[in-house]
Amino acid sequence: MEKELHYEFVNSQTGNVITYLSLLAILGKKEQTGKLEEKKAELATTNKLNIELIYWQDKEHRIQ
Repeated sequence: MEKELHYEFVNSQTGNVITYLSLLAILGKKEQTGKLEEKKAELATTNKLNIELIYWQDKEHRIQ
């Protein structure tokens, strides 16, 4: 089983987690960032939020 990195997407206005995403650790940083940005754009569209209101963080190393 390959190691996965777990992220959560947060609405910065409310502090609520919108969704989670897991990526294979084998992906390069550029690929990981690309997939995270794609998900962020999808969430902004789906939830009718300004894209700047959404951020992601490593689920195991949360921003406090």
